[in-house]
Order: sequence, then C-alpha cells, then structure tokens
Amino acid sequence: MGTENVKLELRELEASIGHKFKNIALLEEAITTSSYAAEHPGSSDYQSLEFLGDRVISLILAEKLLDVSESLDEGKMTFLKSELEKNKRLADYGEEIGLRIYIKASEKNESISKKVIADVFEAICGAIYLDSEESIRIKEVKKFLHKLGISEWIKTEMLRTKDFLPIRNQFENKFREIHRCNPEIDFVYISSGEGHQTRWKIEKCSIKDSQTGEYVELKGIKNSGEWFSSKKDAETDAFVQAYRYMEQKGWDIR
Repeated sequence: MGTENVKLELRELEASIGHKFKNIALLEEAITTSSYAAEHPGSSDYQSLEFLGDRVISLILAEKLLDVSESLDEGKMTFLKSELEKNKRLADYGEEIGLRIYIKASEKNESISKKVIADVFEAICGAIYLDSEESIRIKEVKKFLHKLGISEWIKTEMLRTKDFLPIRNQFENKFREIHRCNPEIDFVYISSGEGHQTRWKIEKCSIKDSQTGEYVELKGIKNSGEWFSSKKDAETDAFVQAYRYMEQKGWDIR
C-alpha cells in the first residue's frame, strides 16, 4: 500500500476517533500488531501503547463510577469496572468505529480476533493520551470514550445491578447454604500464545466432596469456543455454567 493511501486511511480513522493527532505516527503504531511489525522492519507494534491505554481507561472508569454513585459498594464498583474492561466490550467499541479494517496485521482483517481489536482500542487510548498536552491528556481520552456512550452504560448497569452479586459469589453463597462449607474448586486450564498475548480456556472443572475429600468432576463444565485474556475471565464463564449445573442436580455433588 502506497504512503499516500496509508496517510489517507489514518486520517479516515482519525475522523472516526474524533481526535486530531499532532503526531500521526502514534496512531499508526496503535493499529500495528506484533505479527505485522515482525514482517516489516522499522515498524513498531501497539503493545507499549496498549499497556498505557489500559491504565488510562482503568483510571477514567474508576473516576466515572465514583462520579455517578455515592452509595455503590466496593465489590459492585469492582465488578462494573471489570465488566467495562472486558475484551468483548472494548472490541465492540472498536467495531463501532470501524477499527477492524484499519488494523495492520499479518492475517486478513476478517480473521482478526476480538482480543486484538480490544488491544488496539486500548492502544488508541494510549496514543491519544501521549499525543495530547499534559494538562488535558485525561480529558482528551475521556472525550473519546464519552463519544461511545460509556457514561450511559454505567448508569444503566448500576440500576440493573442494584441487588447484583458476581456469579462467583452467588455460587459460593449457595454452596455454603446447602453444604455448610466453602466450595473448593479445581480448574484445569489450557493456554494459547505466549507472554502478553497468552489466552486461556478451562478444560475441566471439579469440586471437592467434603465428605470423602475427593474431587468430583462437573461434567461438561468448560470454556467452549471463546478464549479469554485472563484466567479470571475464563473462571467467570465456568462459574455461570457450574451454577446452572448444580441447580439441575439440586446442589448434590455426588
């Protein structure tokens, strides 16, 4: 692709983002994957900007949660913040601005994973932060996130989760109610990729029988299809399945 075409595409993406870059090279770096950079000497990938963007987003979300609620307890705030930071949600925001077609990757654009789209979204936030004057850096990233309706999502979710407990806590509370002890769960993980790009799945889930001391497999409880960027996200998916499974069995683990 010619230099002029690259510049044109970057300006198109810049318009979708709503931030006029003084250093357009930051935006190009934010959309460049490590696989593409490895094949094109002189290119820089998005990983450093992603690291920065992740921290900036986390700070903004924490501030926003405090702004919109004086009574939300720490547990629910942590849950809502983690929900906003999930790869799928960030990837959806990336798709909303047409990010997929601009990402520079070794594979075809339609094959790019949601995790990569989420990573690039975070990298763009990092790029906006570095491109802005020091006194307004956070403000500029907030402006970009506000464009995507994140404040409205927080308010809606706060109402929806008024009496909500994360699924792990629901499972543990119900188990204690029935068995009079804390559940001891063992997960068997599989991973794909290396280092910063490692993704996780749970292949097997077992729970300890307090009477025999043996672990009993919860048949069919595993992550199918989607890979997760952290073990915690993989476990959350497994807990949703395990709760339904135990309900069907009347919470009898034998």
